[in-house]
Amino acid sequence: MNIFQRYIDQQNDSNYNCLDQPLGTSSIFVVIPCYNEPDILTTLNSLAECYPPKSGISVLVVVNDAENTADDAIRQNLSTLESISQWQLEAQHVFFDVQRIYAPSLPQKFAGVGWARKIGMDAAIKQILNNNCSDGIIISLDADSKVLPNYLQTVENAFNNKPLLNFFTIHFEHPFDNPELSPLICEGIIRYELHMRYYRNAMKWIGYLHAIHTVGSSFALKASAYVKQGGMNRRKAGEDFYFLHKLVLLGDYGNISSTTVIPASRKSDRVPFGTGAAITKWMEGSEELQHTYSLEAFSQLRPLFTNPLFFWNLDSTEIPTVFEDLNSSLHSFWLRSGSAVELLEMRNNCSNAKIFEKRFYHLFNAFWILKFLNFVQETSIKRASLKTEALLLLQHMGIHTAYDISLKNLLEIFRNLDKETEVQ
Repeated sequence: MNIFQRYIDQQNDSNYNCLDQPLGTSSIFVVIPCYNEPDILTTLNSLAECYPPKSGISVLVVVNDAENTADDAIRQNLSTLESISQWQLEAQHVFFDVQRIYAPSLPQKFAGVGWARKIGMDAAIKQILNNNCSDGIIISLDADSKVLPNYLQTVENAFNNKPLLNFFTIHFEHPFDNPELSPLICEGIIRYELHMRYYRNAMKWIGYLHAIHTVGSSFALKASAYVKQGGMNRRKAGEDFYFLHKLVLLGDYGNISSTTVIPASRKSDRVPFGTGAAITKWMEGSEELQHTYSLEAFSQLRPLFTNPLFFWNLDSTEIPTVFEDLNSSLHSFWLRSGSAVELLEMRNNCSNAKIFEKRFYHLFNAFWILKFLNFVQETSIKRASLKTEALLLLQHMGIHTAYDISLKNLLEIFRNLDKETEVQ
């Protein structure tokens, strides 16, 4: 049975309606969740200004709300549907079709950006199946983002040039040079993005194999990889983090740094965390963006990731006690999380070193690392100054800069670091 048909047969989601007829020839689908969003036309116009790729393109806008959504948000959603309809009439020359997918009154337990993204991506799979495509590309974007003109062509070329890769993360940059933004908002935006880039580079510095950015507006994947992974989750927030860190376990992937996604930099209460939520809390006086996970906390993990095969070469009887010789924080978490038992079981169930090394990252994954960092900050190593830790990380990476460097210039250094690697 076709893998796309098998996936669709396993889904049971009838909570949405496609308000527009699919194009029927597309193999690239841009999926955009949209809730209480007044600026969707900005995103559509940005896509319309892109250079056309060779493949057929469909843009799926998933306008959604929950069963307990406030009346003003529902009115905005209805206005959004009407605005898109008018845009479709006025932009018939555009090289892609736009499909409105309306998902109203979703059950509150799961309603949110994860489910909306899943609805759009599942709809793309159905169309790829109906269009008799051997595979397709699903691009994840947000309703408040803009892109560079080479965006669509660059994504298409990346998959054509690297056909064995399952997905790509895409370079992103939050705008902070808008003169209409207050200095306080600009600082919050810079700090938020700097934290993200510090975190990714710290993950890479400790030797973690899958140090990637997980931004919902900035990735694209093969349709076949989507169904093999089991599809998008229905998390209310953080769906991108969980989805992409499961996707890395399928194998090869890359990073596109020759185009840019430009997420909106504004306050928002749409999800409990992310850019909008972070800026909202910052504007309300929160000092959360002043601090980040200490580099010392990250450094505690280096013995674990420096040489995973060290654990393969150990005698099974040594595994339960091996962390006693390492740092106390890692040893404490090792015992508390039950990782010693899990590692021993995995070691006994692997037939060779190659299989063990691959499964090692299934056990000690990004979720495990995040839990460790939270454990450490609560028990021994408190969060520290974002700027100080970012500078310290650069120093450990052999990059020296003045301590009085501006946050803006510090962010530019990290942006350039993230641009350096095309393929992970």
